[in-house]
Amino acid sequence: MSVSKAQKNSAKKYQDSNCMRVSLILSKDIGEILLNHISKNGSTKNGFIIQAIKEKIERETNKNFDELLKELQPAEETETAKSAEASATEKGEE
Repeated sequence: MSVSKAQKNSAKKYQDSNCMRVSLILSKDIGEILLNHISKNGSTKNGFIIQAIKEKIERETNKNFDELLKELQPAEETETAKSAEASATEKGEE
């Protein structure tokens, strides 16, 4: 089944606003070990790397990843509110 142009555009729009791309360069040895491990465990490269990052952050912070997300949310909401307020002030709205 092929993906329509509208579906591709929708996926790109979602990724552009909700995702971040990170480039990763590995030595061939590490890359081969990673790919072998992933294929044996039925995961995806992206899923495995995300899970590894989450586990490392949880170990280093002694916090559950969901707790860290909750801590981040108010900061984002505050920044969004400040940004909207500044924009309205610049336009002469209040």
